[in-house]
Amino acid sequence: MTRYSILRKYIAVTCALAASPCLAQEAAPPIVFQSGTGNAPVAQPVYVKPPRAEISCDTLTLAERAIGFGYYSEFELPRQRLDPGLFSAAVSKFREHHCSFGRSSGPAVIVIVDFARHSSEPRLYRVDLRSGEGLDSPIRVAHGIGSDPDDDGYASVFSNVQDSLTSSLGAARGGERYVGINGLSLRLDGLEPSNNQMRARDIVVHSYTPERRRYFNADLIAARGRPGSSEGCFVVEPDKREWILETLENGGFLYAGFSGKLPQPIVPVANPNVIFARGTGTSPAAAPAIPAAPPVSEIAAGTPGSPPTNPISPEPAASGR
Repeated sequence: MTRYSILRKYIAVTCALAASPCLAQEAAPPIVFQSGTGNAPVAQPVYVKPPRAEISCDTLTLAERAIGFGYYSEFELPRQRLDPGLFSAAVSKFREHHCSFGRSSGPAVIVIVDFARHSSEPRLYRVDLRSGEGLDSPIRVAHGIGSDPDDDGYASVFSNVQDSLTSSLGAARGGERYVGINGLSLRLDGLEPSNNQMRARDIVVHSYTPERRRYFNADLIAARGRPGSSEGCFVVEPDKREWILETLENGGFLYAGFSGKLPQPIVPVANPNVIFARGTGTSPAAAPAIPAAPPVSEIAAGTPGSPPTNPISPEPAASGR
């Protein structure tokens, strides 16, 4: 074997190891572009929702104390800040429903609604239980038209009754999204006797579109002094809908409460000291029968501590709401 053959063989082996042709006669075949290549649709990136932030039940008490010291130790609280008693009640319900039955944590960001405030005021709070963020930045939300019988913007009646068009008080769990007549919406499951008919009643979270302003609309405040009401649903402004749905869907926590003294229905009580007589008023007669207290209905039913008027209903069929 000549030196030239040995050198050629050495170069061939070296080029093979380098995975690149070195000799002109051993060059790789030319690249040929064919018609139509590269015209396929580009695959869209897949959005993977990050896991929900959670707070440990072991640190919940410590976080609540820190928030109380940071937000509620002032002599005079800002008007828009969430009522401290309502915050404590919401944390207590959160602890009851998320720190029991073997669970050790729950969603770190929750939603709290104060139905004692006027409907024109922001009163829905998205609160981070780890830091207290959101206690000073509420947004507007509607209450049911049945909860405001005198249409003055204040909710005074709360119910768990079908077709009452009222709001319900208590803790609830966020369910799944769906598209109904009010657009993208989110179902809710009540966790207490005062609101366990929420799914059956179609009490959901949704917004409205400019073309479909059936009731709640913040633009009405300037003309009417209040934004209107809903049919019991938690209706928010369109630009806040996704913010709230993202917080509540698939296991989020909502607490609808009432700061201050909860309004109670007035029930007539017989007065034994008053006797009515027919005629001149000189001859005593039996007092007229005081009508019996009305049965628990849309007025009295649904307040915290009172049992539901009907058994828990099964999940409703497809609804248009």
